[in-house]
Amino acid sequence: MGSYNIESILEHRFPMLLIDGIISVEPMQSCHAFKILNLDEWFFSGHFPGNPIMPGSLQIEAFTQAVALPLLIAGDRGHKKSTLVLFAVDRVRFYKQVLPGDKFEIKVRIETIAMGMVSASVVGLVGAEKVSECKIAYKIKENAI
Repeated sequence: MGSYNIESILEHRFPMLLIDGIISVEPMQSCHAFKILNLDEWFFSGHFPGNPIMPGSLQIEAFTQAVALPLLIAGDRGHKKSTLVLFAVDRVRFYKQVLPGDKFEIKVRIETIAMGMVSASVVGLVGAEKVSECKIAYKIKENAI
């Protein structure tokens, strides 16, 4: 699934759409997405000049988008549209810098869904190496259309 399809699911657009493609997605269960980091990314020029790295806050933003994908795909039932409200980001860890030229892969596993709340584990990888991780929680609100 490419960026055009992703834009039909997420409301994010450039420069805040931080997912370039989806390798796999299972509604309400999992997502494997990626971002290809080119040297000309808007954030590299200021973070940091001469030593560009992807900001941790943007890694977390990419994580939240990847968690939203399997929830929004499952929430499209034709008569209702789900609205996601970010509830919590916990246990954030950064292990290695994410650099220009890296393929930043994001693996999401939905852990629990109960009473309109969703909890997920997310891991960021470059190659086979874990570079970051966190837990993300969303509140799902279903709106009648």
